[in-house]
Amino acid sequence: MQNLEKLAIDADLLSLDPSIQNALDVLVGDYQNHARLNDLGKFLVHKGLTKRLDTRLSMEMMSKNIRPFNKDGPIFITGLPRSGTSFLFDLLHAHSYLRSPFTWEIFQANSVAKNKIQILVKKIRTQIELFSINRLVPQLANIHPMHQSYPEECQLITAYDLKSISFAYSANLPNYLKFISDSSFKSSFRVHQIFLNALSTEEDEIMWLLKDPCHIEHIEEIRNCYPKARFIFIHRNPKFCMPSISNLAYNLRLGYSDHVDPLLVGEQMLSYWQQASEKLLNSRELIPQDRVIDIKFDELIDEPIKSVHSIFEKFPIKVDEGFEKKIAARIKSKKSKEGHSYSYKDFFRASGEVETRFKKYISYFDL
Repeated sequence: MQNLEKLAIDADLLSLDPSIQNALDVLVGDYQNHARLNDLGKFLVHKGLTKRLDTRLSMEMMSKNIRPFNKDGPIFITGLPRSGTSFLFDLLHAHSYLRSPFTWEIFQANSVAKNKIQILVKKIRTQIELFSINRLVPQLANIHPMHQSYPEECQLITAYDLKSISFAYSANLPNYLKFISDSSFKSSFRVHQIFLNALSTEEDEIMWLLKDPCHIEHIEEIRNCYPKARFIFIHRNPKFCMPSISNLAYNLRLGYSDHVDPLLVGEQMLSYWQQASEKLLNSRELIPQDRVIDIKFDELIDEPIKSVHSIFEKFPIKVDEGFEKKIAARIKSKKSKEGHSYSYKDFFRASGEVETRFKKYISYFDL
């Protein structure tokens, strides 16, 4: 962890955004005092933070020469983690009009690829990074498969502002979890917008399709940054979501530390997402009714095509040629894959603990 405190200064970011030091200070403090990283974990944390800060500096430099494009949308898919958001994200991304950031674009956000050679290089670099991640966390391929050419979620974009639940998934960071729960994400969505602007052109005939469970707690910031934003909420009973996301975090942390307590992981995930769900309930009225649709997890899984058409009718979006065949193939592919296994009792001491903590959310959406 040597020289970790100097990362922001070395990246020359403080003159552009002094507030990033606050996030870095909390992160570094938790990595040193609570995470109990092994030697490999220390190396990877330092390398990862250095890359993110360097990339953020590059993004700030790029933003000076990028004109923002006033597109309709974007569309944000969100809901509690492990509630079917990735499944719907993949289905909707089959539409030619809906554009999502690819994993390679997020991983290599320090510049914009302008030709096929540059794109290929970025894809190869990303695939190498993903190979290393999957070696570190063997269960990740079953829990949350990633590929350089898959669309990926926004928490990896806001990580360039050092505000992302992804840090706390892979390490015990109790103070950082509280920090991001209590912080405004105004600066994070500014970075988010810089990223999208860099990938947009005047000639694009697209609408941005974005996905992140964390969006449930940032409705106000999203609406301020994207006044025309539309929202798709997927709702699943938290008694299924919380053990699943806890299992993801548990397996990620095993790659960075030799001391991982599943009950601590469960409590941290439960507390964080309970607070996030309450923020959703408090801010939901900020969204005009013509810009929001709610879908239950069971309806999405049982009748995915019907769910997709209900979204297109709501917003509205025309079904393009070949779309039906594309999503049918994706549905078949998803259903043929084996899911990961996890147990409620591995992460929570008492039966019904999750349901009790999420009582308001369950009642509001009749889950």
